[in-house]
Amino acid sequence: MLADAPQVKGIEKITSVRLAEILTERGAVSSEVITDALYSQDRIGEPFVAALVAGGHITEWDLAKVVTEHFNLPFLMAGNYSIGEEAKKRLPKELLFKHTLVPLDVFGDIVCVAMPVMIAFDELQRIQKENGCELFPYVGLISENKKVLGDLFKDYKEWQELDSHRREEEAKKRAAAAPAAGAGKGAAGADWMSIFDAGDAAISEARKKPATPFRPPFTPKK
Repeated sequence: MLADAPQVKGIEKITSVRLAEILTERGAVSSEVITDALYSQDRIGEPFVAALVAGGHITEWDLAKVVTEHFNLPFLMAGNYSIGEEAKKRLPKELLFKHTLVPLDVFGDIVCVAMPVMIAFDELQRIQKENGCELFPYVGLISENKKVLGDLFKDYKEWQELDSHRREEEAKKRAAAAPAAGAGKGAAGADWMSIFDAGDAAISEARKKPATPFRPPFTPKK
């Protein structure tokens, strides 16, 4: 069993923009890559952390270390935890698949979950509201969570294949529409450039802030 799960303080600070600032401040990932990853998240729904890891810009271990340190969250390898049927059934499996989220345990209305490194606060809040629960998030690894979901749900691999196909089709549509969008670049394109310029300016300012020493994350008792 996990230790009694208290409320996570400062969970509202868990945002992709804040993580982007931290990574740029550390010089862990270039601002150009971060801008592309944020754009990808906003336009096609690819999670910010997943885009960074899939692109080989940072390892999931290093990313998990940054998230545990700066958002004061505990780390847990989902495969090392014995997951009961109550936790497995508490949230819709389609939701778990979509967010690569592993359910760990249930304490009344509190559901302990392992995130794929990080899920932004607004998304966690939406999940809580739609499912009538309070989430207590642990930082996990993307690869580990996928393995555990495959062990828990036999149809997860099939869902992954369908989702991969869907993403490929969406990418083809975007590529086909790109020339037309480029030819008609106007106010919309200017707006996006303004957003990126503002983001770069904010990140550059964040570089001036002193880094916080690393504190080992809390490891839950079983």
